[in-house]
Amino acid sequence: MELELTGFGEFEGVELLQKLHLFQKLTFDETTRLGSIIQYLDVPAGTIVIEQNALGDALYVIARGEVVVSRDADQDGTHSANEEIGRLKEGELFGEMSLIDDVLTSARVTTATPCRLLKMPRADFDAILSTDDKLAVKVYRSFIRTMSDRLRRANAQLSRTQVFVR
Repeated sequence: MELELTGFGEFEGVELLQKLHLFQKLTFDETTRLGSIIQYLDVPAGTIVIEQNALGDALYVIARGEVVVSRDADQDGTHSANEEIGRLKEGELFGEMSLIDDVLTSARVTTATPCRLLKMPRADFDAILSTDDKLAVKVYRSFIRTMSDRLRRANAQLSRTQVFVR
C-alpha cells in the first residue's frame, strides 16, 4: 500500500517567499496568505514568460531552473544574444513591478532551462491586500525599500560611469 501525501506543495512556495527580500518582514501567517494565491508553472526551455512592452500581470519566483532577461535595444523586433542583460536562477524573482504599477514591461524574460516557476497573479495579490491593511503596509514598505536600494545602486553606478567619461 502506497501512501500519498497531499497539501505539502504549498509550503514549498511559502518557504521560498520567506527567503525573498520582498517578503522577509512578513510573519509566517502573512506569508502563508500570500502563498495561497501562488500558481505553480512547469515551463519548458525557450518559453517566453514575459514579453517586452507588454502589460505585466504577475510576480514570478524561480523555484527551479534559469531564465534569460533580454532587451530589444535597437527596436528591430529581435532579442539577440548580445542584448542579454542578465540571467536569474533559483530563488530569484522577476515581474514584481507589475504588482504595483501599470507600466509596460522593460524586458523579455525567457526560460533558458526547464523551469518551475511560482506565479503570484496581480489580481489575487490586490484582492488579498485590499482586505488586510496591515499586510498591505508591510508589503508596500518592502517594495519601497527594494526600489530605494535599486535607485541607490543605479546612482552609484552612474556616478562611477560619469567619472570615467569626463
